[in-house]
Amino acid sequence: MQKPFFKKNKYSQLFFLKKVISALYDKKIILVIPLVDNSSIKSKIEEKIVIKTFLNLYEKIIKFTNIMICFESDYGPKQLKKFISNFPVKNFGINYDTGNSANNGFDLSEEIESYKKRIINVHIKDRIYKGETKSLGTGDVDFIKLFQKMKKINYKGNYILQTARSKTNQHFNELNNNLKYILNASKI
Repeated sequence: MQKPFFKKNKYSQLFFLKKVISALYDKKIILVIPLVDNSSIKSKIEEKIVIKTFLNLYEKIIKFTNIMICFESDYGPKQLKKFISNFPVKNFGINYDTGNSANNGFDLSEEIESYKKRIINVHIKDRIYKGETKSLGTGDVDFIKLFQKMKKINYKGNYILQTARSKTNQHFNELNNNLKYILNASKI
């Protein structure tokens, strides 16, 4: 979301979001709502707008659907746990992004323990603290620990590769190397 609905009265984005949810009402789908980068919640007022907006959407549309709204956030573990507790479990969860967490210096174990069953989706990405996205295994994410923790909470959701692009334009090779790495790391 380059122009989030909760900043500077972006009603057209909210209208579009309502149309998307309405169009998908009979589908079992995960809709990721990024609350990072330009869409990061920067104040209590913005947070209240997001909560109120999605609770209103829940009452009017979402609760009658199979849609799962997943928030991807740059909040720390305690703050994100508190934030997600505002929403019904049936239709709301967390999109856990490993790279964003590493970038922010969050503790993987604390995060997973905090959210547990609210994690619906996992983005697999490697980053260094306060730095750029790297090839899997070359950043600060401990993927073996990640898969051990996810197994412990009996996670059955999606893992989506959001890996670094090749610096030499060898994107297929980069993707293939990342896939091999993650398949090996996930053998627990």
